[in-house]
Amino acid sequence: MDEKCMKTPVYTVETVFKDTVEVPLDIDFSLPDYCPEISRILKCCAAARTASKSVSGRAVTVDGSVTVTVIYSDPDGYMNSYEYQYPFSKSFDIGADSENGYVTAKAKCEYINCRAQSERKIDIHGAVGVTVCAYSRKSREIICDIDDKNIEVLRVSVPSTMPIGYAEKYAIIEEEIEAASTDGDIKCLIRYGAVAEINECKLLENKAIVKGNMAVELLYRTENGDTVPLGVQIPFSQLLEAEGANESYRYSASADIAYLEVKPKFDSASVARGFTLDAKILIKAEIFCSDDISVIADAYSKKHETAIKSEEAVFSTRVSSVLDTFTARGEVDLSPDSVIKICDVWCEAKTEETAFDGDCMTVTGSAVANILALDDNGAPVYFEKTVDFSYNCKIPCDGECLTADAKTGVISVSYNLLSDGKMDLQLQMSVAADVYKSNTVTLVGDIQVNESRPVDKSGRAALTVYFGEEGESVFDIARKYLADIGEIKQINSIGEDRLSSDRMILIPAT
Repeated sequence: MDEKCMKTPVYTVETVFKDTVEVPLDIDFSLPDYCPEISRILKCCAAARTASKSVSGRAVTVDGSVTVTVIYSDPDGYMNSYEYQYPFSKSFDIGADSENGYVTAKAKCEYINCRAQSERKIDIHGAVGVTVCAYSRKSREIICDIDDKNIEVLRVSVPSTMPIGYAEKYAIIEEEIEAASTDGDIKCLIRYGAVAEINECKLLENKAIVKGNMAVELLYRTENGDTVPLGVQIPFSQLLEAEGANESYRYSASADIAYLEVKPKFDSASVARGFTLDAKILIKAEIFCSDDISVIADAYSKKHETAIKSEEAVFSTRVSSVLDTFTARGEVDLSPDSVIKICDVWCEAKTEETAFDGDCMTVTGSAVANILALDDNGAPVYFEKTVDFSYNCKIPCDGECLTADAKTGVISVSYNLLSDGKMDLQLQMSVAADVYKSNTVTLVGDIQVNESRPVDKSGRAALTVYFGEEGESVFDIARKYLADIGEIKQINSIGEDRLSSDRMILIPAT
């Protein structure tokens, strides 16, 4: 029967390898002579980034670096910082060749601790988790039709989202950032960070044009001791080679910062009034198409005994793409310190759960707010507070079997100092999620017709009267009598696959 079965391929992307390896951080270093001595460490930050990855057969090598920033107070009560770059390299055996697939790599600082061994020496302990995932594009053939006039089939249309391709490319950014002329000359850069967001992606034939913005935040101290926050938006764009893409397909694009370095820019008189920025952004795009797949859910032969082998298949379809902003708000307590000025606030968001209730998606998590301030004596102090957030939206699909890997980020932070040591924080946040629905379908995996054994139709009338009920399947009625579905519909003027009301129908013998 195989020669009469017409098949169509169904593609999926499967995770064939995922592992996280810990890179220990055991560092000690001394401050250079141009840095003031340490009076008190306020905050130690660590940003881990994967600068590159190389894939050769089963071997994957990830190279990156950890930027450790120690923010401290000097003996004169001024805020200072020192940055230390720690490179790392890890290799993975993914167990199979990555052909017909792709590999992703991420690095995240799991924890960081530091202490001052002396006025100039710092001891760092921590760990970075390097995660590698390998994905493979799998193909599976299913029966979509049977070329045999004696076999009746029940066709079912199943929505499905199938992967077409994956593309990635690095964008290099080199920019000069000018400080405000009224702020005074730059004494030192205390902290910087950046977030990359995609705001447009256009698919062409085998290509993808991706555009976005990198939001950069700086905190620096001037010669007169003032701390000054500065934020800039830097646009970027990149052309990706995306094999198989065309204008009719859809996409899911994202951007990760693979390298970032900001330094004061000095003129010929050794005076800094701006900064130089060097960054490398990894831009990724997944290309897919959404279409209905016709499958054979059941079948029977009108002439011969038939053995049907059924199997279950899971089809996933993207029902919604969420790209939105929302505001999270929280009141935190800064007591017992008496704060007279907030110097800087930056936040790191963590998504904890994505849940569905009917047609409502809820994303919950928390954001850690890092707060640098001055107390009533003008001395710098640091606070770490948590703000919980919850985001809700409607999904154009009501049902079970919904999944989404939601990602959240903090775009900007605003705040107000309240009485009694309280502080009101307002976080402008972003959320991105592709929502998928899984459909489990029973389909015909194999059909065997025994042409040496005709079905027994003895004693059957030339025309049978059948009393059907509303909603009853015409296929089920026809199979009961091994009749021709087309003839039943034609004789009884039935246009649908199910009866629209209780009625009598005539079933001709075949």
